[in-house]
Amino acid sequence: MLKFFTVSGLLSALCLLASCVSQKKFEEQLARADNYQNQAISAQDQVRSLQSTRDSLESLLTRMNGEVTDLQGDTSGLAAQFRQAQDLNHHLNDLYDQAVNQNKASATNQSRLSNELQNLQDLLARKDSAVNALKSRIQNALMGFDKSDLTVTNKNGKIYVSLAEKLLFKTGSTAVDPKGVDALRKLAGVLQKDSTINIMIEGNTDNVPLKGTGYLKDNWDLSVLRATSIVRILTGFDVQANRITASGRSEFDPVAPNEDPAGRALNRRTDIILTPNLDELYRILGTD
Repeated sequence: MLKFFTVSGLLSALCLLASCVSQKKFEEQLARADNYQNQAISAQDQVRSLQSTRDSLESLLTRMNGEVTDLQGDTSGLAAQFRQAQDLNHHLNDLYDQAVNQNKASATNQSRLSNELQNLQDLLARKDSAVNALKSRIQNALMGFDKSDLTVTNKNGKIYVSLAEKLLFKTGSTAVDPKGVDALRKLAGVLQKDSTINIMIEGNTDNVPLKGTGYLKDNWDLSVLRATSIVRILTGFDVQANRITASGRSEFDPVAPNEDPAGRALNRRTDIILTPNLDELYRILGTD
């Protein structure tokens, strides 16, 4: 650390030396002392300035260290946010890919279903056309018979040939009359040409209890045995037996009230129900 002489000390020392040295020497020494004092004062000012600068630098360094620490914290937080953003972006990309794949699958399924629907509509149109054509052929074949004896109708995609009792049977009998055999022969001529048509023979009666004690016990027997009689006639005209089903409904499927003779006459009938082969339709619908 520098040590400085005071002005008074220097003057005293110079006075002591004045007697020993010349005036010129004294003035030189005095000037030198003033110079040293000025240099000492300047040095002290510089020290104070340097100390102030050092303090400012230390304060700045402290503040900068704090900012660096804050920046490090901010950088860490930003890095975490960036990683989260990356994860979110990956997740969104995955969702987008899934959506694209689902859309492609949906488009494929829609196209497949559209084709199946079109095929189904085409098949139904062909079926309806075939049923209508069959109805027309049967009506033409049976044109010579009275409408009160038989009717040909299209119901629920099936052809119903409904034959009145008076055309086929005598009261309480299961034997078919010749006029009825002729009608069945003409009908068989149409059925022979299309082996895909399934045939149901369904006997029906009125609600009047069956009289007599022969082999016919009730209207159930009468309705079923009349159906089997017709089956034998159709197979005799070369209609394949494996296409035919015989059944009886007795009095339990009336088409008119049984309260009057006209209604009971309508109920005493035999329905020949013709159904087109629906295997292809069932296949498209996925049913057995």
